[in-house]
Amino acid sequence: MIELRNITKKFKDSIVIDDISMKIRDGELVAIIGSSGCGKTTTLKMINHLITPTRGKIFIDDVDIDTMDQVELRRGIGYVIQQSGLFPHMTVKDNIEIIQKLEKKSKEEIEESTSSLMDMVGLSDDFLYRYPTELSGGQQQRVGVARALANRPEIILMDEPFSALDPMTRISLQDELIALREKINTTIVFVTHDMDEAIKIADRICIMKDGKILQYDTPEEILRNPYNEYVENFVGINRIWDSPEYIKVEDIMIHTPVTCRDDFTRFRCIRRMRERNVDSLMVVSDDGTYEGIVSRRTLQRVSNLKLRVKDFMYTDRQTASPDENILDVLKIFDEKNVQNVPVTDENGKLVGLITGSTLIATLSQQYLTEEEREEEEGGTDHE
Repeated sequence: MIELRNITKKFKDSIVIDDISMKIRDGELVAIIGSSGCGKTTTLKMINHLITPTRGKIFIDDVDIDTMDQVELRRGIGYVIQQSGLFPHMTVKDNIEIIQKLEKKSKEEIEESTSSLMDMVGLSDDFLYRYPTELSGGQQQRVGVARALANRPEIILMDEPFSALDPMTRISLQDELIALREKINTTIVFVTHDMDEAIKIADRICIMKDGKILQYDTPEEILRNPYNEYVENFVGINRIWDSPEYIKVEDIMIHTPVTCRDDFTRFRCIRRMRERNVDSLMVVSDDGTYEGIVSRRTLQRVSNLKLRVKDFMYTDRQTASPDENILDVLKIFDEKNVQNVPVTDENGKLVGLITGSTLIATLSQQYLTEEEREEEEGGTDHE
């Protein structure tokens, strides 16, 4: 684990990092993001002691990095920068193997590792004897990643490694990084200025401004609950629609659906629907367990007024769970051709309801401007 504890960094009279604290768990990919000058690269460089904090401490696995041998510290941390940082006078093979040779590993071990690394970053061994100038920008970055992984580090620091690349290459390398993380259990700290990139690749995102951490959380939580107006504007008001998997059922469901018990009569159901102005009732047991549904259309087909709900309720309705996302629910609506979907917890108890009108209202939000959103939220009452 990496821990930054009350870190402050001053350059002359300018405070670049202002008393920040954060913990990065083993195996996480944390993206540090913010506008130019916010302190994100300085934060990154302090982790491997390229820059020394003015105040505060940094710990790796509970060991103060000030007490570590600085050469050993940096050899144990992979580092990838924007322009790949490859030595232009060395071949790809020499660039990748330089740290391993310093560690005096055997020739056989180094060659086996190099071949494996090339395969891991999607390059064939045909590239080994080329020089960096003979490679495309994307290929250079792949080699840079391979070199960073050469000593099997527990930590890799990446400072805007894809920002200088064309959009297609950048997307490709982001996908490569995501795939690579499934093969290695390495902690990655990734500096970027691109929120789309951070959301795509990161387990957690640290948003910085003026040397301070404004919000440090999962992409989902930042998209759903930005800490303040700056974060909301930085993220983008409608950006969550680019990642609809983060819109959870619990965020859009009706939390208090109208219910009935299975011993209700047809007459009593009709009266409750009229009183509450709904088209269906969720049938629950005394302890709140979901049992079925009664729709207005079903009641119209029941002629015997004395029949109880248990005699005509529909029990084969697919349910959703609160932690499913809006895409899961849309699939249910489409495949089952239903008008509503009950939401139940892990114990089968009814906790909410998604209706067709709920979905329409939610989906329409992506097309609203900020002014329209504020007007709608302030001027409309919802049951």
